[in-house]
Amino acid sequence: MLFRVLGPLEVEFGPGEVVAPSGARARALLAALLLDPGAVVPVHRLAEMVWGEVQPESVENAVHVAVARLRRALGPAGACVVTRPPGYLMDLRGARVDADLFEQRCRAGQARMDTDPGEAVRLLEEALALWRGPAFGELAEEFARPAAVRLEELRRGAAEYRAEALLRAGSVEQALAAAGDLAAAHPLAERPVSVLVRGLAAAGRTADALEAYRRLADVLREELGLDPSPELRELHARLLREELVAPAPVGVRLPRRPSPLVGRDEELRAVAAALADAPLVTLTGPGGVGKTRLALELAHAVVAEGRCVWWVDLVPVPPPRVAEAVAAATGVEIVPGGDPVGALCATLARARGLLVLDNAEHVLDPVAELAEQLLAEAPHLTVLVTSRERLALDQEAVRALPPLPVPVGADPMSPSVRLFLARAGALPELAGGDGHGGVALVAELCRRLDGLPLAIELGAARAAALGLPALAERLGDRLDLLGGGRRTADRRHRTLRGVLEWSHELLAPAEAVLFRRLGVFPAGFALAQAEAVCADGRLPQSAVPALLARLVEQSLVQRGPDHRFALLETLRAYAVEQLDAAGETRLRDRHARDTAARLTAETPRLWTENEPVAVRALHTLTPDLHAAWAHAAEHDRDLALQMVADVYDFAYFRQRLDLLGWGLTAAAWQIEEPRHAPALATAAAALWSAGRLAEAAETAERSIALAGGRDAPGAALALNVSGDIAMFLGRTADAVERYRRHGALADPVGRRVPRLVTALSIAHALINGRRRDEAAAVLADVAPQALRTGNPTTLAWAHYLNGELVNDTDPERAAGEYRAAVACGTPADSRLFVTMARSSAAALAARTGDPNEAFTALEQVLDEWLRLGNTAAAFFLIQHVAVALSRAGADHDVAIIAGAVHAHVHQMPGFAVDAERLTAALAQVRARLGDTATDTALAQGEALSLPATLTMARRALAAQRSRPAPSEPTT
Repeated sequence: MLFRVLGPLEVEFGPGEVVAPSGARARALLAALLLDPGAVVPVHRLAEMVWGEVQPESVENAVHVAVARLRRALGPAGACVVTRPPGYLMDLRGARVDADLFEQRCRAGQARMDTDPGEAVRLLEEALALWRGPAFGELAEEFARPAAVRLEELRRGAAEYRAEALLRAGSVEQALAAAGDLAAAHPLAERPVSVLVRGLAAAGRTADALEAYRRLADVLREELGLDPSPELRELHARLLREELVAPAPVGVRLPRRPSPLVGRDEELRAVAAALADAPLVTLTGPGGVGKTRLALELAHAVVAEGRCVWWVDLVPVPPPRVAEAVAAATGVEIVPGGDPVGALCATLARARGLLVLDNAEHVLDPVAELAEQLLAEAPHLTVLVTSRERLALDQEAVRALPPLPVPVGADPMSPSVRLFLARAGALPELAGGDGHGGVALVAELCRRLDGLPLAIELGAARAAALGLPALAERLGDRLDLLGGGRRTADRRHRTLRGVLEWSHELLAPAEAVLFRRLGVFPAGFALAQAEAVCADGRLPQSAVPALLARLVEQSLVQRGPDHRFALLETLRAYAVEQLDAAGETRLRDRHARDTAARLTAETPRLWTENEPVAVRALHTLTPDLHAAWAHAAEHDRDLALQMVADVYDFAYFRQRLDLLGWGLTAAAWQIEEPRHAPALATAAAALWSAGRLAEAAETAERSIALAGGRDAPGAALALNVSGDIAMFLGRTADAVERYRRHGALADPVGRRVPRLVTALSIAHALINGRRRDEAAAVLADVAPQALRTGNPTTLAWAHYLNGELVNDTDPERAAGEYRAAVACGTPADSRLFVTMARSSAAALAARTGDPNEAFTALEQVLDEWLRLGNTAAAFFLIQHVAVALSRAGADHDVAIIAGAVHAHVHQMPGFAVDAERLTAALAQVRARLGDTATDTALAQGEALSLPATLTMARRALAAQRSRPAPSEPTT
């Protein structure tokens, strides 16, 4: 249902079904209510608008009767007229008012002026088509005059914007007709004259353009005593300088923009700026990144400014025919047997405009030759080239077009997500309460599609048919899955495979070999890796750098920071396909062995002052590590077992449980040989971190036995891990003995850093076993030596233990030691000791500092343990949470947590001092709550699973965090 006020007042129920109030008073009453739908109009105000100065005797009765008649006259729409003291209102109830539709379409059209003027024309014409006469009909000169005048101004503005949009869309004659009518009807308006000047100049009618400006200038001076605006005067100056004059394009039409350009504002500005500064700009980037689309947007913007553009699509053009193709686009006649390049240069010598040479990668040599001559002989011509690689000319400005930025999380405003959503249309997964989950899935798809616009658009088309979950599940087959693009697109751009095949076919044989071999790298890689893995008798190592540089130049390989390279995931999928088709499966063996060798080489540096460098190298190598491990686990278990042993120091002290988890896989292999022992030790570390302490102890003992007993060198790592487990179980003497055996076996020479690590392990066990005097003696000897090593993890460990040593006796010093541990360990990403120090600092603050700050710190460190995946440490920390909650008087929560700790004590590390603190806190709770309530809460906690306990602890912390700190509870 549509209320129509843009002309005589009436209501439209459907096509051809229109009701118009027949009486003047009924129309006046309807207009009065429609001036501000939803707002109550008082009775006395309605009477003034309907009857004017001659008011009826009984105003309220007369208005009531008039409203009743209007309701009857409006039929079904009469229900929209609602009684609402002290008057009446128009409740649209889902109906629309044509004036609102008009304004909405005007705004939408104006918003598309820069990005899609063709669509702007359509929207503005739809808006103007809503008008049937003066707004509010005969009431436009009465009380509805202010609203009618405002709408008429908007109507004129919409007509002016339509003329502007027509010009920007390239419809010059239509724009001139529209602007001419507007200039005649509104002789003081400037926008129609601006359109006339630019349109007439583009059509080669310079004299008429000058006359149009002169007429406006004369009228403004005579009527208002003013000059034209600075913008119009500048346009006039450009006209006089012949900057708006250029030969009209002959034999070519600028391609229509298929859809609005999304997420490229910054790149548009950058390339436009380059075109303003350089005579030749080459826009490079991988296939599907949107080079043609960006160039097309720029070309339309140049046309909108009144300048000339020639567009040449070089896809179907063979190298010998480049000059002829450009001649056909620019309207230059080539004499048979003559020099086409010379004829082009001679004709275009005085040309002013933009020549776009699109998709030039397969004709680079003739395009470079032509561009160089044009630059020399046509000083007012600008050339824009799109290609996978640059032309390599002196005056060339190169702008590499990157993929669209991909979202970090479920960001609906991310350019790549916006593009996907714009092309996918209405998806059920984005509706209702699941909308956020749908956006998160779209964001994940955009990340996996590398932000490549073509891949995103093809993916969006498939999502509309398959749904988001099915698309995500099958994206591994993206090369065949992603097709079905626009039927009007070039055949290469209808499937992702087509784009990649076009790029691949342009490679020289050696370039194609290196390209497919680079697919073996799961992520970024260094030049040294490419040389080590990809070179062989067919592809010499000395040739790799130059070939890699060529692939970078051709936009098939991306060069990133730190001298590393990468293939977009889509290109890597194609490279892997080519690698498999070529039967070069041995590349995966070489990659696995090279990666394992790099791990072996970096591991010793983890215990030197260069630990941060080694850690960064191994973090960077992580995707290769996982790929190499997976290949070795399936095809070369000796190599896999070596990797499990080598990765321990990096993985354990960085709390990389994804890498420690290799041990769990290896532990399941039926290999009963000594070389299997380190893998079992790594598995034991992963098991205790997961809260499976009993399994961890059993696995560590199995490792020791498999190595040949406690005196076997192969048992070194297992003795260290089993020492940790003994410490967690409160067996201090056993832990110390195991650490000492580990030190003797791992480094029989007794070098400084390994010896210090052993001493620190022993001190750790002594502190947790309440043998503080012995621990203090060890640390007094070790701490100065740790400082001299410069090794971050050793220093962090020493500071952490110093803090633990004085935790009860000198809280201020302990807090300082914890801060030092964090500062030392962070550069080397020593997450084990950094997070342990933060845990102890938070627990200390909970006992001695501000409760709210302590709750925040405890919640943060609990989240950190969970993020790392160390469930055991997270569960151990909730003992400290319980102590903090007891201080805040949250007695019921304390008892529940204590019950859970008792139930799961076999799954978590246990230290005597922490158990004592929890016991003391529970005793205070029992004194305040009483035995019955305490025992009930304890039983409730014992029934909780480990994950449920962690969730409950986080909820209790959050509940207390914002409350004012109570006075210390007393028993």
